[in-house]
Amino acid sequence: MSEITEKEIERYENLLREMWTASAKYLGILSVNLLVERVVWEVSLEYQEIELLQYDQDGISCARIAARLKENPELPVGDMFMKFITRYVAILARLIGRERTEEIKKRLNEEFASIPFDSREE
Repeated sequence: MSEITEKEIERYENLLREMWTASAKYLGILSVNLLVERVVWEVSLEYQEIELLQYDQDGISCARIAARLKENPELPVGDMFMKFITRYVAILARLIGRERTEEIKKRLNEEFASIPFDSREE
C-alpha cells in the first residue's frame, strides 16, 4: 500500500471516529452501531469491502480495510468512504434533525476541510 493511500485510510478512519463519537452523544452507542451496521449493509451492495469496517462499543476502525488494500491496491477507497459518509449523514439528519447534524458537519468540516459533507440523498 502506498504511503498516500495509507494516509488516506488514516484520514478517513479519524473522520469516522469523530462522526461516531459526535453521533453517540445524541443517539447513544447502541444506536450509533445500529446506524453504522445499516449504512455498511447499504454501501456493501456496491463496495463489499466496507463490510471489513470494524465497530463496537469502543469505536470504529479501518484496520481490516487497510489490510485488504495491501491485497487489492485498486480498491476505490475514496468513493467507498464518501458513499458511506453521505449515507450516514443523511440518516443521521433524519434521526437527530438537520440543525444538530449541521453542527456535527460544521465541526467535521473544520477538521477535515477537504472532505465535503452532504446530508442530501444521492
